[in-house]
Amino acid sequence: MAAKRLGLLKRTSNSILTVDESTASNELGMLEWVIDTDTGLKCYRYVQTGSTVANGTVLVDSSTYQRTVTTTITNARNKPSGVGIGVITSGNYGWIQCYGYHSAVKTNGDDDIVVGDTIIVANSTGVADSVASGLASTYKPIGVAMAADVDAADTVAVFINCI
Repeated sequence: MAAKRLGLLKRTSNSILTVDESTASNELGMLEWVIDTDTGLKCYRYVQTGSTVANGTVLVDSSTYQRTVTTTITNARNKPSGVGIGVITSGNYGWIQCYGYHSAVKTNGDDDIVVGDTIIVANSTGVADSVASGLASTYKPIGVAMAADVDAADTVAVFINCI
């Protein structure tokens, strides 16, 4: 198969990417790079989910090449794929965010995340945890905290890097 050249798309909204499809409409694993006019460069991956996904849900690779993702973390804490950007029903297809700023990544509720912490897959389904800034993580990071976690919502702003 020949490689395809993909360009950057400038969008003011990612609403076109928040799909929940029972039949794939794109190539699994396909990346879409977008310049968000507010927060900069972002990347999204087209996947099939093995779990129901909501905005901010932490996802791990359950296949080869991050084409199928899940919230189930069994032996997958070192395989972060990104986070949900909208609702995708288990077994369906849609887009997840794998690079760039996301304002509300779900956390495990420890209320201990501060700016600069490394964000990792938590030891519980669909949420993130942290490793304090300056300490080495034993897990592959999802990204870096851009703010302190929001205790009431159990979310944190993260610059994601799961490419």
